[in-house]
Amino acid sequence: MDTPHVLQPQDLEAGDVLLHMGRGELSRLIAWVGDSAYSHAAVVFDETQLIEAATVGVRFATLAQRITMKENFHYIDVFRPSCLQQADHDTMLGDLRTALMPYLGRPYPMTSLFVLGITCAVRNKIPGSRDLRRVLRMALDLVIDNDPTRVVCSELVYRGFDEAPTEPAHALRLPVITRSRQHTPLPDIDLLALAHETLEDLRRADRSPSLSSEIALLSSPMHGMHELAAAAAEDASEDEDLALRLLQARTRLGITMPRQAVLTAAGALALPEPTPNPKTVLPADLEFSPGLVKIGRLALAAA
Repeated sequence: MDTPHVLQPQDLEAGDVLLHMGRGELSRLIAWVGDSAYSHAAVVFDETQLIEAATVGVRFATLAQRITMKENFHYIDVFRPSCLQQADHDTMLGDLRTALMPYLGRPYPMTSLFVLGITCAVRNKIPGSRDLRRVLRMALDLVIDNDPTRVVCSELVYRGFDEAPTEPAHALRLPVITRSRQHTPLPDIDLLALAHETLEDLRRADRSPSLSSEIALLSSPMHGMHELAAAAAEDASEDEDLALRLLQARTRLGITMPRQAVLTAAGALALPEPTPNPKTVLPADLEFSPGLVKIGRLALAAA
């Protein structure tokens, strides 16, 4: 693996997207759901601060403080949007800021995180072709309410670029692509630590759970997720063997493989990438967006 180019805050430009990998159990789950190396996203707003959706709501945070949060994040990588590297950079940057500012103070959708997580996990983990995943994403995006009054971190980033009042419209939109199915192992989550994180996030969002809910969370099984991880690994192994078993079955039945012309025609009929529901955009969607280029890793230091 290549060593990332180390960046200092002064190397950043307004509009840069910062993708973080947090140290908590919830961060590990978010990264797994998206088959990603990241769990949190933010945008550099100006020379000294970033804007992000946190559990306390959408807020500004200083870059100087962020680089001291080594206990909170394993790493923070910097992605530069190609759409801002144009002659009218200042105008487009102003449009991006105009789109982001109305979101300041909007709350975090703590109560719908579970639904969003399950939806995103299903669309990413289900076996099948890339086109199947595209159709599945489109179908699930219709189910999830595109509610801009409560936003998560990667949603805020996507909305900012997409809703910038450019001429023509959506000139800053970050394209989102459908990847082939990944086989990221399910992490062995410390359920007690995850329960504590959940309770703390709910309190920060001014949504303290009832006593019965707190007791239920904290009495979850303490043995981690070994059985689930083993089952997921077995399922991934079976899925990897599917193509080989299909080929063997075709051989036994005397069925020839499709000719190249048929394969080429099938490729030409592949579905286009859909415009996503911003509510279900994950850090992974930003990580693999053709509109962003990774330029390095932000230097972190102990506070």
